[in-house]
Amino acid sequence: MTGILTRATSVAGPRELRPSRQNAMRAVIYRELLLLTRNRTNLLLAILPTTIYLLLFSTSLNGLVGQIRYHGVLVGYPEFTIPAIMLSSMLAASTTTGTSLFQEETGGMAVELWSYPLSRPAYISGKIIATTALVVVQSVAALLLGVLVFHVGWPASHWVALALGTMVASLAFNAFFLMLASFVHDFQRFMVLINVIGPLLLFSSPSFYPVDRMPPALRLLSVLNPVTYGIECLREGAIFGFRAMWPFAAGLAVAAVALAALIAGVLARRLREL
Repeated sequence: MTGILTRATSVAGPRELRPSRQNAMRAVIYRELLLLTRNRTNLLLAILPTTIYLLLFSTSLNGLVGQIRYHGVLVGYPEFTIPAIMLSSMLAASTTTGTSLFQEETGGMAVELWSYPLSRPAYISGKIIATTALVVVQSVAALLLGVLVFHVGWPASHWVALALGTMVASLAFNAFFLMLASFVHDFQRFMVLINVIGPLLLFSSPSFYPVDRMPPALRLLSVLNPVTYGIECLREGAIFGFRAMWPFAAGLAVAAVALAALIAGVLARRLREL
């Protein structure tokens, strides 16, 4: 009888100590937001490139270019470039969230996390939600700064489409860089990778120039570039509204779900290796 009670206690104990998945996810989200927002270096690296592009690059080109033709419609250059600047902010913020995986491992925090009765789904879901929320906030901040500088006048329905596109694109590109971080085990290699791939993706897409003005080789590369579809999602929503934006948003949503499933599998394998 004593042996049976001992075995029952050993089985029931961890279950009683294990928090509910909802509470565990809330705790992970809170922790991730503190980790990402208290690191001033990461925040500056995510904000400064966008500010430089907005205040120096785009304002100068606005006076030089004036208006351009986009899908047969003349639009002002600020309306054309603000979605690209938002996407630039997403890329910078997403690379920052990817480094949190390495910060946990190098600082020994990952081992401490998994010495606590925390479920893998709660940890992975909380990390994706928290990092995506930070990417959305920084993208909206870039949008507001662009509106203050350029004074664009989009209809209300286009703002709704742009907001929806921002959330979907943020989820997709945050998942993309978390996927890269989950596959790369060396922090220095990851830093080299994101510093090369970020500008390459941004400037090989129709970001600050229409696709028909790009060289043929770069135009072909832009078809394979995921940033092209993120920019087009935001640009179509801002200029033409939801009807033009929804195919890009649907594609990004499918990609985000697929990447999230891939991240879950890779992170679960990395956690088993700790």
